[in-house]
Amino acid sequence: MQDEEFMNKLILKFYSSNTAVSCVGSCLHVLEVYRKSLLPDIPSRRQQRKRHWHRRPHYEDGDDIIRSAMELNEAGIRFKKSKTISLKDITFRGGILKLPVIIIDDATESMFLNLVAFEHLHVGLGNEISSYILFMDNIIDNEKDVALLHSKGIIQNALESDKAVANMFNSLSKDITLDPNNNLYEVRKMVNRYCKKPWNEWRANLIHTYFTNPWAILSLIGVIFLFALTIAQTVYSILSVYNN
Repeated sequence: MQDEEFMNKLILKFYSSNTAVSCVGSCLHVLEVYRKSLLPDIPSRRQQRKRHWHRRPHYEDGDDIIRSAMELNEAGIRFKKSKTISLKDITFRGGILKLPVIIIDDATESMFLNLVAFEHLHVGLGNEISSYILFMDNIIDNEKDVALLHSKGIIQNALESDKAVANMFNSLSKDITLDPNNNLYEVRKMVNRYCKKPWNEWRANLIHTYFTNPWAILSLIGVIFLFALTIAQTVYSILSVYNN
């Protein structure tokens, strides 16, 4: 046990990972050590997996497709950082999509390619890394999506441009197929259900149009005030005629 912990510590130090060695456990491969460091267990999520273990998800029309980050933002969805660094810690609740922070540098692409190959070659290991890459590819279409996630502190870009990050995720997902039992199915389903409600998009358009600029807010208040005065004057005129 001491030898395993010592080796895991050396491997994670080589990868510049801050994950505690005790969270990794016994591993048979260097990639498995690093993979476990990216996917530390989340207690609440572990109970959720047990509860839905025998339930096979059923895809409805469009549930396997999710909009880009900019489109989700226009639909009223806000982006925030997750509380953990686990790539499994992607949640959606109350119009807020939480994503773990990820640092993108020159080694990220080769690292993800190796991890995806490792998952595909080991049956029963899981597909969390592949599901994460496919999810990120869905919400990242171009550099504008990367810029939005960067402004929220979710993506820390060490490459030359936001377009390079978008191209990286788009190329990584080419050989990845959607698994109907992946751990992000429920998140996709809830996001799509939220986007299909017209009120959420109307509210988002109202906020983007009138509540991002203080002068626009003042103009809106002035219009509402004038409209209220017009209604009051009309009611007063009707009451005057009725009394006469």
